[in-house]
Amino acid sequence: MLSNLKAATFEVLETMFYLFPESLEEGEVLPARGPFLRSWVTIAGPQSICIGLQVPQSLARKMAANFLGTDEEEISQPEMEDILKETTNMMAGAFLSKMKASGAFKLQTPEAQWLAVEEEKKKAPVNRLRFDVDDELMELFVKKG
Repeated sequence: MLSNLKAATFEVLETMFYLFPESLEEGEVLPARGPFLRSWVTIAGPQSICIGLQVPQSLARKMAANFLGTDEEEISQPEMEDILKETTNMMAGAFLSKMKASGAFKLQTPEAQWLAVEEEKKKAPVNRLRFDVDDELMELFVKKG
């Protein structure tokens, strides 16, 4: 399951955002430069799961600029939130496609939340994959239920 989620994430980031993530090894550290933007979407179905992303504001801004084809300085916080929610939605859809999931699984409306560095440490998801994206930390997480 995680390998399909990782593949879906890489596919979305590379084709839609022109970003090329690299997996981080356990214990490998990138500096935490917050605030962070977290976005998630629930996939409702026989076994509901929540899939989400967490990125620092600087990476959220870069993602939005790449997606919208504009300069980073022109990107607002609401645009970063919208783009990260859309990213999460695309990742979840690509994941369902790779899993050949039945129509019983339905994507819910994505959500987003800003976190300060202190909150990020307290709320770090247990089941997560960590990536280096242009020297920034991106975390992908999965929660059941």
